[in-house]
Amino acid sequence: MELKANIFDIQGLSVHDGPGCRTLIFMQGCTLNCHWCSNPEGISRKPVLIYNVEKCRLDGNCVRDCTFNAIEIKDNRLVIHRELCKECNDYSCLKNCYTKALRVSAKEMSIPELMKIVQRDRQFWGNGGGITLSGGEPLLQIDFAEGFLKRCYDAYIHTAIETCGNLPWKHYERVLPYLDWIFIDLKNPDTRWHKEGTEAGNELIISNIARLSKEFKGRLIVRIPVIPGFNDGDDILKRYVAFFRENNISEVNLLLLHHLGREKYRMVGREYPMDIKNIPLKAEMAKISDVFIESGISCYTGSYTPF
Repeated sequence: MELKANIFDIQGLSVHDGPGCRTLIFMQGCTLNCHWCSNPEGISRKPVLIYNVEKCRLDGNCVRDCTFNAIEIKDNRLVIHRELCKECNDYSCLKNCYTKALRVSAKEMSIPELMKIVQRDRQFWGNGGGITLSGGEPLLQIDFAEGFLKRCYDAYIHTAIETCGNLPWKHYERVLPYLDWIFIDLKNPDTRWHKEGTEAGNELIISNIARLSKEFKGRLIVRIPVIPGFNDGDDILKRYVAFFRENNISEVNLLLLHHLGREKYRMVGREYPMDIKNIPLKAEMAKISDVFIESGISCYTGSYTPF
């Protein structure tokens, strides 16, 4: 059977996710549930229904078409019973939604279909560009990821992934021969704190980073999303440094917390769990950066990564 994957976004001409200009591909599903995630529509392993209230005309077509009676109009607003939606595979509610107020988060695509987009974009990359698989967690759909990365690698296309690291090693082992770059997150070196912020421990992540630092021949960059009060304390920063030194990790990329994805939560039927006033200040980011630099670790903040 032809390999297919659920992909929830494709961005051309990206300049922050690897060297040069790139095509950035977002794959559905993740093994973490980070409270600050800017792509909540990509967390669920199954595509989710997205509802844009501004486009809705409350014509009732979706209510009549829904196979599972998961939608109703109540008090002059559309109510979606998300638990019932989980059983759905036909998305019949979309059939007569003429304003596109309802849509599904991801589209199923084959490797040849995706390669057509990549080949279209390739002429605009310039020198040093390529593709980056992101998500979600791109290696959760490992068969597709392996086949697609191999296809790109064989076509002399620079390949990179952005991974949360929370997968068995066998997933990484399958794609390492076809990768040039790996961005991997370490949200917190303390597993208890990590679980509090992502709903999963960090044992697999720690193990994978340590192993990648020894076995991966390409460029490995560890990323830290800086979350005030969660992973910016002095003790936590010392643990980061100790782990990097122990595993000969020479560079780190600090990502600034932002709240640009908060409106998406409402569209997928979730409450945004973060305080939108909670953002790291420029002076605080500089202080954190100095901790790594003074320890001999190259540190890049935000998009200012020298690719």
